Amino acid sequence: MPATQQTNPTKAAIEAAVLDLTDDELVKALRRFPAIKDAVQAREAYAWPAEARRNLMEALARRLERGRVPAT
Repeated sequence: MPATQQTNPTKAAIEAAVLDLTDDELVKALRRFPAIKDAVQAREAYAWPAEARRNLMEALARRLERGRVPAT
């Protein structure tokens, strides 16, 4: 009888919490980093605030596509 794969409940809880976040909530959380906050503020001053949020989410998607990056 093959073993059934079970998801660890703590891993599932993290996934559910992250997937429930809105784009605005993710942007707000990422803006806690000074470099991101400064870059988004500069982009908002240059373009529409929604454009700055979209640019941040696109950058995050590209980062996630690359996979893990070792800490320096």
